[in-house]
Amino acid sequence: MNEHWSAIVKERIDPELLQWEEPALAKYSMDYHHFSPILTRQLQGKLAECIASPRSEQELDALLSVAAETGVPVTVRGNGTGNYGQCVPVTGGIVLNLAKYNKVLETGEGIMSVQAGARLGKMESTARKAGYELRTMPSTFQSATIGGFLCGGFGGIGSISWGTIWDGLVRSLKIKTVEVEPRTIELQGEEILPYLHTYGTIGILSEVEINLAPRVEWMQWALTFDSFAQAFRFGQTVAEDSSLVKRLISIHEWPISSYFIPLDLPAGRTVVLLEIDTNCEMQLERAIAEYDGLTAMKISAEQYHKGVGVSDFTWNHTTLWARKSDPGLTYLQLNFDPTRALEQIEIMKAAYPEVMNHIEFARQNGKLLISGLPLVPFSTEEHLNRLMDRYEQNGVRVNNPHTWDLKDGGRSYAHDRLWQIKHRHDPGGILNQEKLKRPAASSV
Repeated sequence: MNEHWSAIVKERIDPELLQWEEPALAKYSMDYHHFSPILTRQLQGKLAECIASPRSEQELDALLSVAAETGVPVTVRGNGTGNYGQCVPVTGGIVLNLAKYNKVLETGEGIMSVQAGARLGKMESTARKAGYELRTMPSTFQSATIGGFLCGGFGGIGSISWGTIWDGLVRSLKIKTVEVEPRTIELQGEEILPYLHTYGTIGILSEVEINLAPRVEWMQWALTFDSFAQAFRFGQTVAEDSSLVKRLISIHEWPISSYFIPLDLPAGRTVVLLEIDTNCEMQLERAIAEYDGLTAMKISAEQYHKGVGVSDFTWNHTTLWARKSDPGLTYLQLNFDPTRALEQIEIMKAAYPEVMNHIEFARQNGKLLISGLPLVPFSTEEHLNRLMDRYEQNGVRVNNPHTWDLKDGGRSYAHDRLWQIKHRHDPGGILNQEKLKRPAASSV
């Protein structure tokens, strides 16, 4: 790295795009990795030396050109709603903040083209005005960017019907290389897959074209059940019923719902939060009665996306609400075996009664995916590792949310292939350093 890189950046780049002051460095060097006490310790004090916020393709290319020439590390971010430290500049340098690179470029028949910094909330409202909606989005959609979601996310609201980010959400991508003369690589089909959930380590995602879903009028429900088992069986029944149109099925063992203060839900009962097509109301009510559920809240479709909604307490928002009340809580990310998920949950609950179960239903590759994001009181890293080992021994897949390494986190593409791509698009190895560890046998 050229030791005079900062002087070169100041000379070549419009000063309006740059921030060097400590408050800005601290703000834009952070994400929600504080959900993990392990990441909080490991990433403490990791700060950028400059924040660069391009607004146009020309400004983005100029920044990438200077970075490639000087060899300064570059870490890409959207609005920082990720949880794994993917926005934290482990080796300093420049944080490339794409939140201002945010235009909705086109909305057509079932498609939308946007710049990487476009907020999912704006994309959702734009799509719904045109008779469509996003296929899947995180619970943080009001502030999260599409680039951040695709590079650091997985699934969310809508995944029960449309799958995860790997299931046809993305129609095409434009990727910028980090070279003195940056290139734009256009990708479609299976070429897209290696770039998803790779933290911006192998190229800069600059534009995205996504497939949209037809707009549905969604009712929101909060249901309560005497036991977790009842609630789980109800949730799985709804998830597996293809005739019941849904966008969200989220289950919360007591006392998790006690942290959802704005909802004021009944004490001592497991809660299921739902988004269901208004045309399926009677069908849902029959299922509720079959499993002895009670309706604690029902919100009409006219109120959808107006004020607080049930999705504000699901997926990673569940952990956020819990930690507001008890900062000693952390979480895990699990995939259960759909054929024996309740058995797996009950075995672990007997061994670790302090674990509070939180389940999200989704689909991946057309198959039912039962994801667990349980809340766990943190004591030591060793205890947390033993807990994850015990889940794996019980046949549960663990995607470790307490690491910023892509491979250890469990959702990235084949590492040898990623390194081949990185070598072509980031020959200086400056993108989000140390997040993509080099394979032991790699020669690139």
